[in-house]
Amino acid sequence: MGPKTVDLVVVGGGIHGAAIARDAAGRGLRVLLAEREDYAGLTSSLSSKLAHGGLRYLEHMEFKLVRESLSERAGLLKTAPHLVSPLKFLLPIFDWQPRSAWFVHTGLALYDLLSLGDGMPASGRLAKDDVDRLPHLRRDHLDAVLHYHDAHADDARLTLSAALDARTRGADVANRRAVTAIVPRENGYTVALSEQGKTRQIETRFVVNTAGPFVGEVDAMIPQGPSYRGPSPRDIRLVRGSHIVLPMPEPAETCAYTLQDEGERILFVIPWLDGNFLMIGTTDVPQSGDPGRAVCSPAEKTYLLAAYNRYFAHAGGPATEDDIVFDWAGLRTLHGAPDEQPSRISREVTIETKAQGHGGFLSLVGGKLTTHRATAEQVLARLQALGLEMGPSWTKGAPAYGGTLDREALVARAQEGPASVLPQTRRRWAFTYGDKIEDLYTQIAKEPGLAEEIVPGVPRAELQHAASVEDARTGEDFLLRRTKLRLFLDEAARETVEDWFAKT
Repeated sequence: MGPKTVDLVVVGGGIHGAAIARDAAGRGLRVLLAEREDYAGLTSSLSSKLAHGGLRYLEHMEFKLVRESLSERAGLLKTAPHLVSPLKFLLPIFDWQPRSAWFVHTGLALYDLLSLGDGMPASGRLAKDDVDRLPHLRRDHLDAVLHYHDAHADDARLTLSAALDARTRGADVANRRAVTAIVPRENGYTVALSEQGKTRQIETRFVVNTAGPFVGEVDAMIPQGPSYRGPSPRDIRLVRGSHIVLPMPEPAETCAYTLQDEGERILFVIPWLDGNFLMIGTTDVPQSGDPGRAVCSPAEKTYLLAAYNRYFAHAGGPATEDDIVFDWAGLRTLHGAPDEQPSRISREVTIETKAQGHGGFLSLVGGKLTTHRATAEQVLARLQALGLEMGPSWTKGAPAYGGTLDREALVARAQEGPASVLPQTRRRWAFTYGDKIEDLYTQIAKEPGLAEEIVPGVPRAELQHAASVEDARTGEDFLLRRTKLRLFLDEAARETVEDWFAKT
């Protein structure tokens, strides 16, 4: 029997690769997705976890990007209500900052205009009494506090959702599957795969490279020539965005903050994981070295703490490095000149193409989490232009995997679940798995012993679901990307989960 034949191989299981596989499978194409590590293993689980228009891009006159992002934000709120939720932001204005209250308010008015019709509350200015009730914001030299809305997003699960939806539509989707070679043939490519210690070959008309920080590595697998100039290594900029996490102070912050730091930097301070923590980020630092080993550096931690303490005061004194409970660094793979300031490089997606007979190779650089669906449509349009026949576009307005119940209905399903599972666990399930909570309930109804907790708050049914349905292979897959339980469990419980996966 010869090699398996498909229409499209997608290299990389981040948000863009998963979204492209989903869109393509839904159009009737034969699709294979290969992710070398875990879905959303790098950039797509290491973002600021926002679905947003990108307020600061207005200063750079990127109106098209902002408008598209706001439109996609509105779509995500409707199609993935278990993973994307509205979030109110406060924007304090101090007299020492370069942007005045009038200037920022004008920008917010434009932001409102570009998002017109999405149902989000309008921006405005907090009344003095409301400002006085803010628990920790410093008041010295404070001119005004403006407000607007964006949305929080679970980046890793949005990626997983797209990958699993692609699978339900017939795509061959797998993690821990590496592409080791891409060899041109008359009308497309032969792709070599390594998976579970075995190698095999796939014949495909088209390859889409969405390998994120490793896009250049995959690009280098095919011959360059006059008909194809992939993104030049000089033009690919890896920019590190780091975040730190602090325990939520008392009294708790209920709104997120957008802070104007020195120069053009914008920082977010975001209540995270049901208000248990504050997430602070991000930086814009050029990355060198192994893209798979990006970390939040000591200098970045110092910078983020100093920025936070500049704006907020606590009775117990300034936040210190000892208060940091978690940190991460994600790499943005951008298309920009070598000397361009990282914060000024556009987040617009760049797609390079090469025809190979009646097939072709596409390489993707840039893009945003928020606009992943629209980016996938753009890629499919380019494939269509290269001669790949497919069905019509369909993803706009289509519910995400697990996304058929609104937030009110999800709360109700959490309350109605089996009494053998703690209420707080059922609620977490509702806003992790969405309507797929029914699968967990069904398994427990069939086998009541699955409600037994392996560690506090984690029934056996959930671990089995993560392994059998969601392709979790390690404790880290489950504790960091399928859930965020890494931040709630002690070391002994984390080791128990690791051992469970090691034995599965």
